[in-house]
Amino acid sequence: MKNPLKNFGIRAQLMAGVLASSLLSLTIIVCLTTLLSRVMRQTGNSFQTNADIDSFLTDIENTESAMETYMRYRTFESIDKYYHFEAAAESKAERFRDKPSELEMEQREYAIRMLSQSFFDLSGKAIAARRANNSYDSDLYYYKTLDCYSFLHDEIVSLNMQFFNMNASSYTQSKARAESIISRSILALIVIFVCSALLIYINIVGTTRPLSDISNVALKIAGRDFDVPLFKSQEKNEIGNICRAFDSMIISIREYIGTIWEKALKENELREKEIEMRALYTDAHLKALQDQIQPHFLFNTLNTGAQLAMIEGADKTCYFLEQVADFLRYNIQHPGSDATIGEELGMLDNYIYIMKTRFGERYQFIKDIDQSCLNVKIPNTILQPLVENCIKHGLKDVTENGKISIKVARTQSQITIEISDNGKGFDEVVKKTVLNQAAAGSEGVLVSDKGHVSSGLINVISRLQIYFKDNNVFDIRNGEQGGTTFRITIKAEDDV
Repeated sequence: MKNPLKNFGIRAQLMAGVLASSLLSLTIIVCLTTLLSRVMRQTGNSFQTNADIDSFLTDIENTESAMETYMRYRTFESIDKYYHFEAAAESKAERFRDKPSELEMEQREYAIRMLSQSFFDLSGKAIAARRANNSYDSDLYYYKTLDCYSFLHDEIVSLNMQFFNMNASSYTQSKARAESIISRSILALIVIFVCSALLIYINIVGTTRPLSDISNVALKIAGRDFDVPLFKSQEKNEIGNICRAFDSMIISIREYIGTIWEKALKENELREKEIEMRALYTDAHLKALQDQIQPHFLFNTLNTGAQLAMIEGADKTCYFLEQVADFLRYNIQHPGSDATIGEELGMLDNYIYIMKTRFGERYQFIKDIDQSCLNVKIPNTILQPLVENCIKHGLKDVTENGKISIKVARTQSQITIEISDNGKGFDEVVKKTVLNQAAAGSEGVLVSDKGHVSSGLINVISRLQIYFKDNNVFDIRNGEQGGTTFRITIKAEDDV
């Protein structure tokens, strides 16, 4: 079937089909809804007259009950209820016919209205006589009111039953008509659905058939089969543009297939060389960072040992120099390699001894170590620079009660190493600069308007990020009450 909209855009074709189907469905649904609503309204109003009569009868009964209560007990509450219900009943009585009629139902309405007026008049006179303490008149009108109420009640019930029978018949007819309309509506909706689906299917098939041809050609080209016929489409829509573009692409591929493959091979070779160079650079950068050492620390350590040699006995000096030797030996024996947390803590014990010897009781070192973490591999000479940073910067101005805490803990998913001090804290600007330089692989000494930070901290962060291939392995946090915490977070799968 030829699509009459083939020269229009795809959106216009699809929208035309959907719009035509929607308009057809909407027209029929509106007609059916209007007809069904009218029938339902008639059905809903079938018993309205019964409801009105029941309401009127209730008001008459309440009026009579209030009158009897007042006649017996003469209470203010009963007279108030009487006037309230009497006014409501009198208002509803005006809806009944006020003239005689030859029709039985209309004549009954006229009788109810006349009896209602007599009831209101007699009950009012009985109430007035009771209020005036006129026993004779109050009894006389009271019994007349009861007789009138009895006739009125029977008439209302009879009229209500007549209306009920009539409304029941009307309801049955309306119900049958509604069921018929619903059945026809369901059938009409099915027909509408089938017609709409057929219309949309015809429109979509006519619009998308060329897309199927394009898809088949694309699959052949993806399978390196370029011997496919050209479309040569003359349509002036999106499909025609795509077909012409495919023709141009196929021609270009046939002309330059050799050049494309040659270029791809060269790009693959260059990519492999780039990957190899990156690996070499990373290894060289890691080794270069690990080979750094701070000469001034060695100078200070030897100077302290010389002072002890002059002041104290040879035993203490000997032990001190042994600790220094162990410390230097560790750095010399682990150039560019990794170590375990246990080995790092052992080297850190030597360093702490040296610091205690140098500064006395100025600093207190607290350790909390999870023994299950001692065999975890980390880069060597990581913990000592962090403790040194706490002493040189965090506790720089602290002369007593300085505390440095070393904590190693394990959870199910990670291992954490925290080195904390109770010093002045880490400036946020300097912190951001240090982390950025470490991520960028910068080296050297960082100097800012907030102070001086040695290259050791940047060195540590860079080596951790390269070793664990994770930029989030290291963090610097300030405590709420001062102090700085260096935190190393190692994922559990990194446990060796």
